Amino acid sequence: MMEGLEVLSPGLLTTVQDGGRPGWRRFGIPPGGAMDRAAWQNANRLLHNALDCPVLECLQGARLRALNETTVATSGAWGALAWTAQPGEIIEFPANLAGVWHYLALPGGVAAERFLGSASVCARAGIGTALAKGDRIVWLGNPAATLPPGVKCRHPIPLEDEFDIPDSLRLWPGPQWAQFDAAAQRGLFGQAWRISARSDRTGYRLVGAAIAPPAGELVSEPVRVGSIQVPPNGQPVITLYDGPTVGGYAKIALIDPADLDRLVQTRPGQSVRFTRMPGCWT
Repeated sequence: MMEGLEVLSPGLLTTVQDGGRPGWRRFGIPPGGAMDRAAWQNANRLLHNALDCPVLECLQGARLRALNETTVATSGAWGALAWTAQPGEIIEFPANLAGVWHYLALPGGVAAERFLGSASVCARAGIGTALAKGDRIVWLGNPAATLPPGVKCRHPIPLEDEFDIPDSLRLWPGPQWAQFDAAAQRGLFGQAWRISARSDRTGYRLVGAAIAPPAGELVSEPVRVGSIQVPPNGQPVITLYDGPTVGGYAKIALIDPADLDRLVQTRPGQSVRFTRMPGCWT
């Protein structure tokens, strides 16, 4: 292990993330993990890391200084690139022009304490903490082993552009779909929903013409990532990786797992629309 980076400024929501802790919801522990799973794995792929290695996830504003020569890789909102960082080099994650979440991979993964098999920070559950000024980030692998001799940087094979505003996100029917009236069902699919600035790792809040939740009380039940819950104000909330494990709001639909990466890279103020996932609706 070797100290690789020093945190000059932590920015917003800069944490260690990996694939999270699936399978522990019944104990009240959110699954956690990287918000954009494809970008997390792509950053590791660029360094020939195992795809599940821990990385740094950042919203914006982080400034890091390289302490030793090492290869690093970024993916996500900042673009995808691997290069050799020199001692003293500053790595910055500015305000995003496209997308939301940045990922920074180090050789062999970021060294971090694990809980229930994962290094992912989940502040809501009291698991780990965000980075702070002065923290030293340690990597686990060989800092010179990821780029061939003489190669200073490597661009990945371009991925599908996930940072354009998506035309639509595919939905499955939620557990309480049939309990919503026809007007609410039409309202879900019949408008563009704006992403609220109050969105975070727990959930993305939508703003639009309110849809009425079903009458009566609902007994709290498990909530999966991607569930679209409708609270009394009629403004849907999409549960994400650090969100609650149970909830008492009616779930009108669920985001198809393959579309979650596109959702989380949609910026506040941008809008999304929904369409039915073929073969899932009667």
